[in-house]
Amino acid sequence: MQEIRHSFSLDANRAPQLKAIVIRLTSMNKIFLIIVILVLTPSVFGQKSTTPSLGWDLTYISVLSANRVAPDEWVRKWLGPNFQSPARQLISKWRDGPIESSVLLEHPAFHAGEHVTIWLVRTKHHAYYIELVEANPRHKLKESLSLHLYDKLFGMMSSWQQAQPLMPEDTPENGIPGYMGFLSFYNRGDSRQMLLTGEDFVICKTKKCDEAKLGRVYQALTILPRFKVQSDRRSTYNNALQLSAR
Repeated sequence: MQEIRHSFSLDANRAPQLKAIVIRLTSMNKIFLIIVILVLTPSVFGQKSTTPSLGWDLTYISVLSANRVAPDEWVRKWLGPNFQSPARQLISKWRDGPIESSVLLEHPAFHAGEHVTIWLVRTKHHAYYIELVEANPRHKLKESLSLHLYDKLFGMMSSWQQAQPLMPEDTPENGIPGYMGFLSFYNRGDSRQMLLTGEDFVICKTKKCDEAKLGRVYQALTILPRFKVQSDRRSTYNNALQLSAR
Protein backbone atom coordinates (compact mmCIF):
# COMPACT_ATOMS: atom_id res chain seq x y z
CA MET A 1 0.00 0.00 0.00
CA GLN A 2 1.87 3.02 -1.28
CA GLU A 3 1.06 6.71 -1.53
CA ILE A 4 2.89 9.00 -3.93
CA ARG A 5 4.55 12.10 -2.46
CA HIS A 6 6.36 14.95 -4.21
CA SER A 7 8.00 18.15 -3.06
CA PHE A 8 9.01 21.08 -5.22
CA SER A 9 9.41 24.84 -5.02
CA LEU A 10 8.66 27.64 -7.44
CA ASP A 11 10.64 30.86 -7.60
CA ALA A 12 8.58 33.63 -9.15
CA ASN A 13 11.71 35.75 -9.64
CA ARG A 14 13.62 33.07 -11.53
CA ALA A 15 12.82 34.27 -15.06
CA PRO A 16 13.85 37.91 -14.46
CA GLN A 17 17.14 36.71 -12.94
CA LEU A 18 17.91 34.59 -16.00
CA LYS A 19 17.20 37.50 -18.31
CA ALA A 20 19.54 39.74 -16.33
CA ILE A 21 22.31 37.13 -16.54
CA VAL A 22 22.00 36.89 -20.31
CA ILE A 23 22.13 40.67 -20.70
CA ARG A 24 25.29 40.93 -18.61
CA LEU A 25 27.01 38.21 -20.63
CA THR A 26 26.25 39.53 -24.11
CA SER A 27 29.60 41.27 -24.31
CA MET A 28 31.50 38.10 -23.33
CA ASN A 29 32.62 35.17 -25.42
CA LYS A 30 29.68 33.74 -27.42
CA ILE A 31 30.64 30.15 -26.69
CA PHE A 32 30.53 30.79 -22.96
CA LEU A 33 27.13 32.47 -23.35
CA ILE A 34 25.74 29.40 -25.13
CA ILE A 35 27.00 27.14 -22.33
CA VAL A 36 25.30 29.31 -19.70
CA ILE A 37 21.99 29.16 -21.58
CA LEU A 38 22.19 25.38 -21.95
CA VAL A 39 22.87 24.96 -18.24
CA LEU A 40 20.09 27.27 -17.08
CA THR A 41 17.35 26.35 -19.54
CA PRO A 42 16.47 22.88 -18.12
CA SER A 43 15.61 24.37 -14.73
CA VAL A 44 13.18 26.74 -16.42
CA PHE A 45 11.55 23.88 -18.32
CA GLY A 46 11.37 21.90 -15.09
CA GLN A 47 9.45 24.68 -13.39
CA LYS A 48 6.97 24.90 -16.24
CA SER A 49 6.33 21.16 -16.19
CA THR A 50 5.55 21.01 -12.47
CA THR A 51 3.43 24.13 -12.16
CA PRO A 52 0.33 22.96 -14.13
CA SER A 53 -0.03 19.66 -12.24
CA LEU A 54 0.68 20.86 -8.67
CA GLY A 55 3.09 17.93 -8.47
CA TRP A 56 0.31 15.41 -9.21
CA ASP A 57 0.43 12.58 -11.72
CA LEU A 58 -2.88 13.23 -13.47
CA THR A 59 -2.72 9.94 -15.35
CA TYR A 60 -2.59 8.15 -11.96
CA ILE A 61 -0.22 5.59 -13.43
CA SER A 62 2.42 6.13 -10.74
CA VAL A 63 0.11 5.61 -7.75
CA LEU A 64 -1.55 2.59 -9.40
CA SER A 65 1.83 1.05 -10.20
CA ALA A 66 3.19 1.76 -6.71
CA ASN A 67 0.22 -0.17 -5.29
CA ARG A 68 0.60 -3.00 -7.82
CA VAL A 69 -2.90 -2.53 -9.19
CA ALA A 70 -3.17 -5.05 -12.03
CA PRO A 71 -4.32 -4.07 -15.56
CA ASP A 72 -7.45 -6.23 -15.22
CA GLU A 73 -8.66 -4.55 -12.01
CA TRP A 74 -11.79 -2.42 -12.19
CA VAL A 75 -10.18 0.96 -11.53
CA ARG A 76 -7.68 0.49 -14.38
CA LYS A 77 -10.46 -0.44 -16.80
CA TRP A 78 -12.53 2.53 -15.63
CA LEU A 79 -9.73 4.95 -16.46
CA GLY A 80 -9.08 3.31 -19.80
CA PRO A 81 -5.95 3.73 -21.95
CA ASN A 82 -4.18 7.08 -22.23
CA PHE A 83 -6.28 8.66 -19.48
CA GLN A 84 -5.68 12.31 -18.62
CA SER A 85 -7.62 13.85 -15.76
CA PRO A 86 -9.93 16.73 -16.76
CA ALA A 87 -8.34 18.55 -13.84
CA ARG A 88 -5.26 19.12 -15.98
CA GLN A 89 -7.01 21.77 -18.05
CA LEU A 90 -8.61 23.33 -14.98
CA ILE A 91 -5.21 23.72 -13.34
CA SER A 92 -3.40 24.95 -16.46
CA LYS A 93 -6.07 27.63 -17.04
CA TRP A 94 -6.18 28.77 -13.41
CA ARG A 95 -6.08 32.58 -13.19
CA ASP A 96 -7.48 33.31 -9.71
CA GLY A 97 -4.22 33.80 -7.85
CA PRO A 98 -1.37 31.61 -6.57
CA ILE A 99 -2.62 28.31 -5.15
CA GLU A 100 -1.58 27.72 -1.55
CA SER A 101 -3.31 24.37 -1.05
CA SER A 102 -5.68 22.11 -2.92
CA VAL A 103 -7.60 18.82 -2.88
CA LEU A 104 -8.54 16.83 -5.98
CA LEU A 105 -11.12 14.04 -5.72
CA GLU A 106 -11.92 11.81 -8.71
CA HIS A 107 -14.29 8.86 -8.57
CA PRO A 108 -17.09 7.11 -10.49
CA ALA A 109 -20.68 8.19 -9.95
CA PHE A 110 -22.49 5.36 -8.20
CA HIS A 111 -25.50 5.18 -10.51
CA ALA A 112 -23.73 5.01 -13.89
CA GLY A 113 -19.97 5.08 -13.32
CA GLU A 114 -19.33 8.36 -15.13
CA HIS A 115 -16.23 10.27 -14.10
CA VAL A 116 -16.77 12.86 -11.35
CA THR A 117 -14.08 15.46 -10.64
CA ILE A 118 -14.17 17.67 -7.55
CA TRP A 119 -11.40 20.24 -7.16
CA LEU A 120 -11.05 22.34 -4.00
CA VAL A 121 -8.65 25.28 -4.15
CA ARG A 122 -7.35 27.80 -1.62
CA THR A 123 -5.47 31.00 -2.39
CA LYS A 124 -4.35 33.53 0.20
CA HIS A 125 -7.72 35.26 0.44
CA HIS A 126 -10.22 32.96 -1.31
CA ALA A 127 -11.34 29.34 -1.57
CA TYR A 128 -13.32 27.59 -4.30
CA TYR A 129 -15.29 24.42 -5.03
CA ILE A 130 -15.20 23.21 -8.66
CA GLU A 131 -17.07 20.19 -10.01
CA LEU A 132 -17.15 18.43 -13.40
CA VAL A 133 -19.19 15.40 -14.53
CA GLU A 134 -18.04 13.40 -17.54
CA ALA A 135 -21.52 12.55 -18.86
CA ASN A 136 -22.54 16.21 -18.90
CA PRO A 137 -19.91 18.46 -20.54
CA ARG A 138 -22.02 21.52 -19.71
CA HIS A 139 -22.01 20.65 -16.03
CA LYS A 140 -19.30 22.80 -14.52
CA LEU A 141 -19.80 24.28 -11.08
CA LYS A 142 -17.53 26.87 -9.53
CA GLU A 143 -18.54 28.24 -6.15
CA SER A 144 -16.80 30.31 -3.53
CA LEU A 145 -16.18 28.75 -0.12
CA SER A 146 -15.44 30.40 3.18
CA LEU A 147 -11.79 30.02 4.16
CA HIS A 148 -12.94 28.58 7.50
CA LEU A 149 -14.87 25.73 5.86
CA TYR A 150 -12.12 25.01 3.36
CA ASP A 151 -9.44 24.90 6.07
CA LYS A 152 -11.60 22.60 8.19
CA LEU A 153 -12.18 20.23 5.27
CA PHE A 154 -8.54 20.30 4.16
CA GLY A 155 -7.30 19.67 7.70
CA MET A 156 -9.57 16.65 8.00
CA MET A 157 -8.89 15.08 4.60
CA SER A 158 -5.15 15.75 4.43
CA SER A 159 -4.61 13.73 7.61
CA TRP A 160 -5.98 10.55 6.03
CA GLN A 161 -3.86 7.56 5.13
CA GLN A 162 -4.65 5.20 2.29
CA ALA A 163 -6.81 2.22 3.23
CA GLN A 164 -6.23 -1.38 2.25
CA PRO A 165 -7.98 -2.45 -0.98
CA LEU A 166 -11.47 -3.86 -0.49
CA MET A 167 -11.35 -7.65 -0.82
CA PRO A 168 -13.97 -9.37 -3.02
CA GLU A 169 -15.39 -11.29 -0.05
CA ASP A 170 -15.91 -7.99 1.81
CA THR A 171 -17.48 -6.17 -1.14
CA PRO A 172 -21.27 -5.60 -1.04
CA GLU A 173 -23.52 -6.76 -3.87
CA ASN A 174 -23.08 -4.50 -6.92
CA GLY A 175 -20.02 -3.02 -5.24
CA ILE A 176 -16.49 -2.59 -6.59
CA PRO A 177 -13.61 -4.58 -5.07
CA GLY A 178 -10.12 -3.16 -4.77
CA TYR A 179 -9.80 0.58 -5.38
CA MET A 180 -12.26 2.90 -7.09
CA GLY A 181 -11.07 6.49 -6.80
CA PHE A 182 -8.23 8.94 -6.28
CA LEU A 183 -7.47 11.67 -3.77
CA SER A 184 -4.67 14.19 -4.28
CA PHE A 185 -3.37 16.86 -1.89
CA TYR A 186 -1.20 19.91 -2.44
CA ASN A 187 0.07 22.16 0.35
CA ARG A 188 2.66 24.89 -0.25
CA GLY A 189 4.96 22.84 -2.48
CA ASP A 190 4.29 19.38 -1.06
CA SER A 191 1.97 16.98 -2.84
CA ARG A 192 0.57 13.54 -2.11
CA GLN A 193 -1.73 11.09 -3.90
CA MET A 194 -3.65 8.09 -2.61
CA LEU A 195 -6.22 5.55 -3.77
CA LEU A 196 -9.77 5.26 -2.44
CA THR A 197 -11.97 2.21 -1.83
CA GLY A 198 -15.74 1.86 -1.86
CA GLU A 199 -15.75 2.10 1.92
CA ASP A 200 -14.24 5.57 1.71
CA PHE A 201 -17.64 6.58 0.29
CA VAL A 202 -20.20 4.18 1.81
CA ILE A 203 -19.75 1.57 4.54
CA CYS A 204 -22.26 -1.27 4.26
CA LYS A 205 -22.92 -3.47 7.27
CA THR A 206 -24.34 -6.34 5.21
CA LYS A 207 -23.75 -7.81 1.76
CA LYS A 208 -27.05 -6.37 0.54
CA CYS A 209 -26.20 -3.00 2.09
CA ASP A 210 -29.62 -2.79 3.74
CA GLU A 211 -27.89 -0.89 6.54
CA ALA A 212 -25.11 1.57 5.80
CA LYS A 213 -23.37 4.75 6.85
CA LEU A 214 -21.30 7.43 5.17
CA GLY A 215 -17.65 6.72 4.53
CA ARG A 216 -15.03 9.32 5.36
CA VAL A 217 -15.11 11.06 1.95
CA TYR A 218 -18.85 11.65 1.89
CA GLN A 219 -18.86 12.43 5.60
CA ALA A 220 -16.21 15.11 5.07
CA LEU A 221 -18.07 16.68 2.15
CA THR A 222 -21.13 17.25 4.33
CA ILE A 223 -19.11 20.07 5.90
CA LEU A 224 -19.88 22.07 2.77
CA PRO A 225 -23.26 23.88 2.78
CA ARG A 226 -24.09 22.81 -0.79
CA PHE A 227 -24.36 19.16 0.23
CA LYS A 228 -27.06 17.36 2.08
CA VAL A 229 -27.34 13.70 2.96
CA GLN A 230 -30.24 11.53 1.87
CA SER A 231 -30.33 8.04 3.34
CA ASP A 232 -32.60 5.05 2.92
CA ARG A 233 -31.65 1.96 4.87
CA ARG A 234 -33.72 -0.25 2.56
CA SER A 235 -31.80 0.73 -0.59
CA THR A 236 -28.92 -1.12 -2.22
CA TYR A 237 -25.22 -0.21 -2.26
CA ASN A 238 -25.66 1.88 -5.41
CA ASN A 239 -28.16 4.28 -3.87
CA ALA A 240 -28.02 3.60 -0.13
CA LEU A 241 -26.47 6.97 0.59
CA GLN A 242 -26.38 9.87 -1.82
CA LEU A 243 -24.95 13.35 -1.69
CA SER A 244 -26.94 15.84 -3.72
CA ALA A 245 -26.51 19.54 -4.30
CA ARG A 246 -29.02 21.82 -2.68
